[in-house]
Amino acid sequence: MKEAIKSETVYGNISELCVAEVGYVLCRKLGGGEARVRIKNLLDSGYFFVHDDSELIEHAAEYKCKRRLSLADCFTLALAKKIDAPALFARREAELIKEISSEPFDVEILFLEDF
Repeated sequence: MKEAIKSETVYGNISELCVAEVGYVLCRKLGGGEARVRIKNLLDSGYFFVHDDSELIEHAAEYKCKRRLSLADCFTLALAKKIDAPALFARREAELIKEISSEPFDVEILFLEDF
């Protein structure tokens, strides 16, 4: 997957909430200044298209209503549904696996750790 993005054969689609989540994770690990620089570089790279969260709210709320998932995961699923593409998660987290096992999702789910 990384190679596909680097070779510009595929681009990432992310929600604004996802950008915020990446920002706070980087902030905790690297500090606020470095997090801001890295987020800016990520967004300026052109490899990712950031979708307006207001376009995703309805589907994200529906996922959150019916599933025990983080709001960020619900926005990822809503974006996948909107653009008719698989939802890509970094790793298999327990709450997501439990939800997948209990009832299939209406979008394909992939995990970066599988690539």
